[in-house]
Amino acid sequence: MLILNTSFHVHLNFDSEFKEWVRRTYIPSAVRSGLLTSPRFAALLIEVQEECVSYAVSFEAETAENAVEWHDNEGAELRAELHKRFGEGVVFFTTYMEELPLDC
Repeated sequence: MLILNTSFHVHLNFDSEFKEWVRRTYIPSAVRSGLLTSPRFAALLIEVQEECVSYAVSFEAETAENAVEWHDNEGAELRAELHKRFGEGVVFFTTYMEELPLDC
């Protein structure tokens, strides 16, 4: 199982509009693709930058190929839309993570 996590740092001026975009556009698009499942939307409880809030949006993918396919295609289009809409008011980075078994 692979986890695709994108962290977003959002200026307070865009917070409400950003959260609505994630809930109505970003997450539904990812799930509709059939490549990603189990969406999670979480607020970071630390301040990364003054006058900003931070969020993590993560999904599960059966394979690395599925995660990369969505991230590099539909996800890239959505992030470009996000940048066009909010400019430098929202910045982001993506991390691919492999889920490890709990037994050592």
